[in-house]
Amino acid sequence: MTGTAADDTRLLRVDLDIEPGKDWDCPIVSEADSVEAVNVNAVGEKCNVDLKPAGEEGMLRATGQVGDDCLCYAFQQYGCVPHIQRVEEGTMLVTTYVDDRNVIRKLIEDLSAMIGHVRLVRLAVVEGPGATEQVTFDLSSLTPKQRQGLELAVVRGYFDDDKQVELGDLAEELDISKSALSQRLRTAQAKLIKDVFDESDA
Repeated sequence: MTGTAADDTRLLRVDLDIEPGKDWDCPIVSEADSVEAVNVNAVGEKCNVDLKPAGEEGMLRATGQVGDDCLCYAFQQYGCVPHIQRVEEGTMLVTTYVDDRNVIRKLIEDLSAMIGHVRLVRLAVVEGPGATEQVTFDLSSLTPKQRQGLELAVVRGYFDDDKQVELGDLAEELDISKSALSQRLRTAQAKLIKDVFDESDA
């Protein structure tokens, strides 16, 4: 979205973790397993992507084909602009802004069908230009273990754009397996998504 929002404008910032399937062909994830910065320029049927591999100097440039199964195409169908924050072990963290919660649900459904597994990592309300973001999640629906795992992940900065902690580090701190913590976080996120959408439908 472009331009300056009015003072009473309420936008939703959406952070998504997207895990593409093995058959998804895109230079964003095919050129490097982990990327610190991504710049996408799609013109016509060609897509030029500049990538900065994690821990390396310099940029990589790759070219892909624009099609109906493109990440950018899916976002554009809902008037959204995807901002790819990073790629870590093939998983993309993508931020976008919408003005309707129902768009989030439809976007996630489309991305899941088109690309692969999609998780809503963060949802925040942005009110007016320059306003601070207010997270709208309510943790009361979570079990103690789910809340413990999610809160630790938030406190340690696991969901931050420049995160310094890995899932394995969090699992070790909780004395559980990495797969168990991953499942716990996924279940917690799924509950939060349901609560957000139930609230919007009320």
